[in-house]
Amino acid sequence: MMPESQHPAGLSPDHGETAAPGAPRSVLVVRSGELRERVGAALAGAGVTATVEASPSYLSAMGRLVNEKPDVIIGPIAAMTGMVSSTVRALRKLCPAARLVAVAEPHERAEANAARAAGFDQCIFEPAEATAILSALGVDLGSTATTPSTPPFDPPIPQDVEERDAIPQPERHEDRADLASESDDHEVLGDIDLVESLLADDHSLGERSTRLIASQSGIRGVALARSADQVPQGNAVVAVQHQGQPLGLLHAPSPARSADLLPWADWLSRWLALEQQVTDLRKLAMTDELTGVWNRRYFQRFLERRLQEAASERQQVTLLVFDIDDFKSYNDRFGHPAGDEILRETARLIQSLVRDHDVVARIGGDEFAVVFWDKGEPRHLGSQHPDNVIAIARRFQKAICEHKFPKLGKEAVGRLTVSGGLAGFPWDGRNPEELIAQADAMALQSKRNGKNAVCFGPGAAPNGNGNGAH
Repeated sequence: MMPESQHPAGLSPDHGETAAPGAPRSVLVVRSGELRERVGAALAGAGVTATVEASPSYLSAMGRLVNEKPDVIIGPIAAMTGMVSSTVRALRKLCPAARLVAVAEPHERAEANAARAAGFDQCIFEPAEATAILSALGVDLGSTATTPSTPPFDPPIPQDVEERDAIPQPERHEDRADLASESDDHEVLGDIDLVESLLADDHSLGERSTRLIASQSGIRGVALARSADQVPQGNAVVAVQHQGQPLGLLHAPSPARSADLLPWADWLSRWLALEQQVTDLRKLAMTDELTGVWNRRYFQRFLERRLQEAASERQQVTLLVFDIDDFKSYNDRFGHPAGDEILRETARLIQSLVRDHDVVARIGGDEFAVVFWDKGEPRHLGSQHPDNVIAIARRFQKAICEHKFPKLGKEAVGRLTVSGGLAGFPWDGRNPEELIAQADAMALQSKRNGKNAVCFGPGAAPNGNGNGAH
């Protein structure tokens, strides 16, 4: 929630004044400080005791409504950045009893009609006099009230084609897409867009949130930097941090001031902290706690997505499935701490041999899987995908045999081995189920061949032919 300001209007009850019938006790004004002053002055002039508070945006107002319930919420239509319906729904959900008032410019009559249709209780047009403001706020001035100089609500747009065409119509958002890139004033962003960034996990939250800040605040060129060397010289800058954790630097060129950015940095810190928490939770849910590699849940999701992409891009994917020979006997003989060490070191060794983008996962007790896929150039320029994978498997077997596991003692040196199977897309399987089944079948054949082997089918063999083992 962003810092808010507060402005008392009218006389306090201690002065013996009585509020006008139906007068609000609290009013929340969105975005416009000048409007807040006029609302306060109108209420004071009518002898109404009320608190008038300000919020820099509708988004910030929604955060405030979690704990506070004003009688009236009033703000300009332009501050909703085209999201009238969703704004009304959110305000009604958070504060069902509040009176909602939209303020429109003379050229925004069609937008005013849309606001009333979406659920606003009242709409007034600028320049709004005190009587119009009081009427919109629900103050019953009785017979002393005069007729507002501007109607609180424009009549509905005629359905007749000729009459409708004579009335200025709001621009459709899809027609303004080209303008959005030229001016922050045309951005149509809201909290829904930020939530979508979190759900998509596409690292777009920072960029979207600064675009939203520019749209809501009018601060041009506002941006988020992760370090001080990314901030242009002369820019106003404030730190973005949450509970002492630095999250970045919010900055903007002149005429922006640090004071202008400060409340937005506080607001942004909550979103970035939430993004970090979601990222951490997502990684925790997809990572094997013991070894630190991916777990079976992530492996299955990644393999399915990668095969779909490989099919459309005509690329190869090779799956290696392996387990540790006689792992139970090591567990029984040396204890579970030794077994855990074997699993951790096995995961570390295979990770040290594969490429950074290849996916290593623990999919069972002592069973691991590796998804080899091509991202850009092969591991060695001119080499072929299956040759790379088989060479890695051979080096891994050798590394396991030669590795010294401290908890196993001298007896284990040269005795720890792995057996596995290789299957290649698309020849050995065209979907995850078929590919996993073929790799499992090859791993079983390795066990039957005396262990310490990796068998492969036609799809994983060099030149794509024949079965093999090594």
